[in-house]
Amino acid sequence: MKKYNIITFIVVALVMLAGCNKEENTYLEDTKYLSVRLQGSDKWSILDIENGQVIAKDAFMHAPSAVTDDMFFVPDSNGRYNYYNVADCKKPVNSEQYGSVTSFSGGYAVVSKPGKPLEVIDTQCNTVAMLSPSVLSAGTFRNGRSLIHTDLDRYGYIDTKGDTVIAPKLGFARPFLTDPVALVSFSNAGDTTATISVIDINGTKLCDIDSKEYQILTPYYRMGVLAASKKDSIVYLDKNGKETTTPLEMPKKIKDANYRDGRYAGDGKYMIVKGDRMGLVDNDNKVLIPIEYQYLNNVTSKRYIASKDSVMVLLDDHGKQVGNAKFVDYKQLNAEAQAVRGYINAEVTAANLLSFIDESSACGAHKGATLMDMNQLVGVQPAAYLGMRRIDRAMPPMFLTYHFDSDIARLNSATGTDSLDLETLADTTQMAKVVNAAEFNYQARVTGVSISFAVTECAPGTEERLYDLMSSAMGTKGFALNTDGSFTSSAGTRVVMGYENGVFELNYYFNPADAQPLPRSSRSK
Repeated sequence: MKKYNIITFIVVALVMLAGCNKEENTYLEDTKYLSVRLQGSDKWSILDIENGQVIAKDAFMHAPSAVTDDMFFVPDSNGRYNYYNVADCKKPVNSEQYGSVTSFSGGYAVVSKPGKPLEVIDTQCNTVAMLSPSVLSAGTFRNGRSLIHTDLDRYGYIDTKGDTVIAPKLGFARPFLTDPVALVSFSNAGDTTATISVIDINGTKLCDIDSKEYQILTPYYRMGVLAASKKDSIVYLDKNGKETTTPLEMPKKIKDANYRDGRYAGDGKYMIVKGDRMGLVDNDNKVLIPIEYQYLNNVTSKRYIASKDSVMVLLDDHGKQVGNAKFVDYKQLNAEAQAVRGYINAEVTAANLLSFIDESSACGAHKGATLMDMNQLVGVQPAAYLGMRRIDRAMPPMFLTYHFDSDIARLNSATGTDSLDLETLADTTQMAKVVNAAEFNYQARVTGVSISFAVTECAPGTEERLYDLMSSAMGTKGFALNTDGSFTSSAGTRVVMGYENGVFELNYYFNPADAQPLPRSSRSK
């Protein structure tokens, strides 16, 4: 089992490294600063990566976000958010706290306020536009577009003015990220026959991806290409779905050096792994940063975070330390950050949550169901599920987790790929074999379902209200109250509800003996 987990990690990591870097940096946004936790401190600081100077030492108790457009956000002890500009790290830019936020991009972000729809703001935290109340969530702007998700479980895109550019009629969609193309499906969410299409920022379909021929490895285009698996090979597709060369291909001199791994770091440089150490080389395999670090990652093509132990420092692209700061943690950009609508109708929400369960089923899973019965939950890439006994599906502000009694994917031992070690996995052909050798364990049985519903952006007391409403209505769903506060049906299933840190949770168990209590912890005012 442990071997499978290691192989899964390596496969996913190598595939991601093979095709996920922007020319300038891996942050996906230009940045001049880094949020770090200095050695010996339990607080967070801001580091100027140009000169290595700490400009806001031990200024924050909670981790600031990555700095984009010179802006960053910090949560407070109550789960609310404030934005700061690096020019003044002592005073928030916003006058009213937010319930949820995205990072800034191109001068704009999306936020929510308790009791209100989402809104687009500028770097002065002025409201640019209020979004439709039907929009449940919106992501960070990419290429001037924010991916939105509506209460009808459909996806679309808005621009920085808050105007709808691509109508929310899509069953599946991903952000545009670095390239002005995105992967979407015009079919219903969860449709196993859904076709994945490529669209531009105006919603024009450029092509369909042939799922019988290609297995998509990363759901984003980066530097003009999409990584995919074809039989036993890793290939790259252009925006028209045609196979093409990749600008991330390592030069022959680096390939011939037989490094264990390598990835493009921008500006003609490559981070490489030799044994268990990392370093940086140029196109001619000339060593720029000595191959002696346990950890190496690029902030930009000229600035690198490096560590030989548990302490990190900032280096330039020739291995010279920039500044004297030593830190033990830093904050990367969360490309999936979302702002979630700041209100709910408790009665409607309680009724909707209860509609997902009955005496013998929850969220489409029934007692005795196997992965074969629930195959719409997974895509076409078993390697992504190796060593896992759960399947997550985000439906903001709701989050579903399906639990199974055994691993839901495994390697096909008949192919011999289960004997691959870390050295052979550095070869892309071997990587592709592992990806293609993975298979789903369709006999894995569903043991239960968890429904989490975030109300952190709502007023304190919202989760208590939900709990009371749902508890009083459980009888209408065929469940009786137990002395421990759980609910049991005549079919022998059990439901446990609770809440903590602004998240309401309902756990549905097909075997009552598996049930575990949940806390009921109120948020502070």
